[in-house]
Amino acid sequence: MTLGAHRPGVSVRAARSLALALCCAFTAAPWCAPPRAVADDGGTARQAHALDAAQEILDGLVPHVVAVSGASFTAALVLDAASARAVFTAVLRDEIERRHAALTPGQRLALLQAQASSSVASCLARYSFSRRAIVLVRESFDAQRGGAGFEEHEARDLLAAVLAHEAVHALDDERFDLDAFYAAAPDDEALRARAMSAEGRAVHLARLAAARAGVPGRARTLLPGGDRPRDAHAWTLRLTYELGAAYVADERAPDGRRLFDAPPGETLAIVRPDLAEIDGRPREILSGALADARVGPLSALQLRARYAALLGPERSGRLFARYAGGAQALVHDTNVVVLAFETEDAAEAYRALAADDAPTRRSGTLVVRAFGPAAETLLADVETAANAAAARRTGDEDR
Repeated sequence: MTLGAHRPGVSVRAARSLALALCCAFTAAPWCAPPRAVADDGGTARQAHALDAAQEILDGLVPHVVAVSGASFTAALVLDAASARAVFTAVLRDEIERRHAALTPGQRLALLQAQASSSVASCLARYSFSRRAIVLVRESFDAQRGGAGFEEHEARDLLAAVLAHEAVHALDDERFDLDAFYAAAPDDEALRARAMSAEGRAVHLARLAAARAGVPGRARTLLPGGDRPRDAHAWTLRLTYELGAAYVADERAPDGRRLFDAPPGETLAIVRPDLAEIDGRPREILSGALADARVGPLSALQLRARYAALLGPERSGRLFARYAGGAQALVHDTNVVVLAFETEDAAEAYRALAADDAPTRRSGTLVVRAFGPAAETLLADVETAANAAAARRTGDEDR
């Protein structure tokens, strides 16, 4: 599970009271046991760290993960003793070689080292597909625990919540092959939707498993970035977990087969599960107006994240509550987008806000925008196509 450095806005007093109540009710839970003294390599007694009991804590969680998942492990789940930095470096190397082939070897090495360090600094644990094991980030656990607002005596609570999350991933990988699940995504938007599905499932089921096991509520509900992630990238990560978990909870299919066998192709299906059908007009408009352009979906997740960073999550949620689909294309170094809303009021609210930073027009429930050197010329062509689509929609409704 990845964490941001921001402190969650949770009352420490309330969280400690809840922790006390649950520890009293679940005295057999291994993370509720008081820290015990152990001997270091020199024979000197020291207080045991939560990480010393990680395998014990994981073993105690497994039955609860099985209970809420509706499936069982076929092999024992163990922790990988390898360095998290070494594992992350190995995993990232292939991706960087593939995606940044144009860079020099020295540049790729610098990028690899920077990304591995970032992962170590922002991640408490990760399930490794290639190693089929949970890797604990021992190098920065205490720093991240403190950054997330947890005291030293709460370390076991935090570790238990994190291990429950990774255990769900491990069980899903055993059953559905997560590496193949992600590799089958046809484009970046589908990959984002699959990440929301898998991470949302891990958040939802881990919370249920941790609750059964007696992990305090504050640790169970922690999400990346705290209450206010720092930028759009951090909000994308946060909403991947948060909105994904809400979608999985609504699905009410604990065994996961429907989720992994037929995952949504766009994040809009997860962000707005109430939407009966994604509006196809934006893609049709761009494909018709920009004949040689490569047209792709406009991510609902990224829209929500961008405006959460600008306006706050509540206002962003309201702004896109009636968003019904979008598409984008890059032509002559200019990005052209079309968004569809369910009502003209929702479309106008977005147009009025978005017009401040780029040329923006509205045609009925459609909004068209363009960013770049050819913005005005391209926008005129796309607006004409949007006007025609809006007129057809009006005519259909009048008949």
